[in-house]
Formats: sequence, C-alpha cells, structure tokens
Amino acid sequence: MPTRPTYRAARAVVFATVCVALAVTGHMMASHATVSPVAAIGGLAVMTAVGTVLGGAERSLGTIFGGLLGGQFVLHALFSAAEHGQHLAHGHTMAPSTAGWTMTFAHVAAAAVSAWWLRRGERAVWSLARRVAAALVRPARALLSAEPPVCVAPRLQTASPGAAPRGALLRHVVIRRGPPAALTAALAG
Repeated sequence: MPTRPTYRAARAVVFATVCVALAVTGHMMASHATVSPVAAIGGLAVMTAVGTVLGGAERSLGTIFGGLLGGQFVLHALFSAAEHGQHLAHGHTMAPSTAGWTMTFAHVAAAAVSAWWLRRGERAVWSLARRVAAALVRPARALLSAEPPVCVAPRLQTASPGAAPRGALLRHVVIRRGPPAALTAALAG
C-alpha cells in the first residue's frame, strides 16, 4: 500500500476513531460519568497525530495492541483530567476513584479487541493493495519490456493486365459475382 500522506491520514483517522470511541465507551461505562466533547475531540486529535506517525507501513498485532494500549491510557488520563476539572469547576471535591481496576480492565479489553479487529482489517487492506499492485505491475512491465511491433507492408505483385491472379495470393478468397452457375445454365438453355 502506498505511503502517501492521504493514505497515512486515512489509516490514522480509522485508528484514532476506533481508539477514542472505545475509550469513551469504556470510560463512561466504568466511571458512570460523561466524557466532555472537548476531551473527546482532543483525544481524537492526539491519536490521529500518533496514527499518522505510525501509519507508514503494515503493523503487526503486537505493535497495534501496544499503540492502542498506550492510546487507551493516554485517553483515560485525558478524560479523567477533564472529568476532575469539571467537578472542581462545579465545586465538587475530588474523591478517589473506586472503579480503578474496572477502568483498567475496560481499557485493556478495549485495546485487545480493537487491536485484533484492526489487525484483521490491516491484513485485508495490505493484501488487497499487494494484489492490485501485482495486477497492475505485470502488464505494465510486459508492456514496457516488449519491443514495439514492426509494421511490414505486404508486398503485392503487380500482374500484367489480362494475366490471371495467382492461386497462392487468393486461396482464401471466394468470388461471388453474378447469378449462380446452375441458374445461368437454366436461363441460357
């Protein structure tokens, strides 16, 4: 698959969207609190930047899982900071989180499932890209390596007027002029 900026950005957006969607869902389920849209958009921007840097080549399951796991914990910290900032702004005191292990498990599970899912997609996209490239490269190589055809004009033999044409030149030609011979004989007789 080409490593053009457009393809890298597209892969990064998919990676970031999956990562942030799972982080928001897991965070909301474990903490029973909403994630602010500003934190979600900030997380999407950060993860898109990370995905763009890492999107230049096909990645293994371990690399994808590590990226997602790191992304989950960065997003967790971002969402928690935004959540605590909202509580402090509204006059609430910060209480220690009782959902610590649940939150950790939710983020690790989200990273594992999404890494498996993204790796399958990654493998399918790269396989398709290799097939398309092979289908386009083979004919292009054959076209570029082949010598141009030599155009040879057929040599026509000029016959003197009144000379009968040679059979070798006209062996596949059928002349059908005039009425059929049987009809001509019947009409003449």
